Amino acid sequence: MLRTKLARCLRAAGLACGLLAACTAAAAAYPDKPLKLVVPQAAGGGTDVIGRLWADYMSRHLNVPVVVENRPGANGILASSHVAKQPADGYTVLISGISYLAFNPYMYKNLPYDPGKDFDGVSLLVNTPFLLVANPQTGIRSFKDLVEKARAAPESLNFASAGKGNSTHLVVEMLEQRLGLRPTHVPYNGAAAGLTSVMANQTQLMADVLNTAAVQAKAGKVVPLAVVGSRRAASVPDVPTLAELGIADFPLPGWYALVAPKGTPSAAIDRLNAETRRFFEDPAVKTRLQELQLEPLPSTPQAVAESVARDSAAWGPLIRQLGLNND
Repeated sequence: MLRTKLARCLRAAGLACGLLAACTAAAAAYPDKPLKLVVPQAAGGGTDVIGRLWADYMSRHLNVPVVVENRPGANGILASSHVAKQPADGYTVLISGISYLAFNPYMYKNLPYDPGKDFDGVSLLVNTPFLLVANPQTGIRSFKDLVEKARAAPESLNFASAGKGNSTHLVVEMLEQRLGLRPTHVPYNGAAAGLTSVMANQTQLMADVLNTAAVQAKAGKVVPLAVVGSRRAASVPDVPTLAELGIADFPLPGWYALVAPKGTPSAAIDRLNAETRRFFEDPAVKTRLQELQLEPLPSTPQAVAESVARDSAAWGPLIRQLGLNND
């Protein structure tokens, strides 16, 4: 009987070791087939450029193809809901952003995905700083000038945006709340149209992405007032950040992150996170991100969920207060 029990124990131990070895081998082998990166924008868009930079790097360092699949439309809903339904095997990744993860749940009553329940974070990716600008004809030459003019003549200033609920809209609305200002919102069909209206003095203010607004500031077509980002920008080095102007803890309005379907194996998440950290250290990647004026955000996988929770709490009440609803 003792021999029988001993034999059973040995067989059980052998089976356990075999299973552990198989799991270890599977983790070590990941990835062993092509990955798919889903991008919620058309080819050539800002998100697509970032995604393809990451995909190219990963293809070379993971030694498997990383195929970019563009699924534009419906403010990221098409891409997000698609990825949420994919197998949680580590072979499908979504490049998402603050709008899709923190804004959409407040803007759509029947959102077909839940950021908290449907996705696991892989890593934060980059932040797109914004630049608050004014039309030169306003006489506004600094952020202080803006505040003084807006308080002295509240109805004299209009601000442009790329559309209701867009980051370019919400940034100025939050600034209004922080400072007690009341400029009038004028939404346009896209950021380019909005910035053009500021240059023509049809509207007087706008918070646009740094990469675009700084070009017009250098050309003298708009006056740069403040950087909405974590640090000053090399393209407009004399322009202070909001923090320097005394507006502390202003949430970053333009970050992007990598997420995978909920339940993706931790070994896959950890491998992708580790390689993404190395991605930020690559000299060619550093140069390209600087050219695009993007702030790298290397992070842990857990930081994605933390960022979503923090920014949902920051922007969600504002979205509700403004009555923004796209259903």
